[in-house]
Amino acid sequence: MNVGKAVEQVKLGKGMRLPHWTKDTAIRMKFPDEHSDMTEPYLYVDSLVLGRWPWKESTEELLSTKWEVVD
Repeated sequence: MNVGKAVEQVKLGKGMRLPHWTKDTAIRMKFPDEHSDMTEPYLYVDSLVLGRWPWKESTEELLSTKWEVVD
C-alpha cells in the first residue's frame, strides 16, 4: 500500500512499516494532550530495541508502495 493509505490507518491507532524493517519497528502517531510540549500530532519511529525518535522520512520511503499496517 502507498504511504497515504498507511498513514490513514496510523491516524486510527495502527502502526506502519516497510517489509525490510525489523518486526519490532513501526511508524506511529502521537496525539499531544494538555500536558505535552507539542501542539499538533506527529509521526515517530517506535522500536522495542532502540526506543522512540521523530520519523525523518526519506524519498524512498515516501514513494514506496510496500507499506504494511501493523497493530
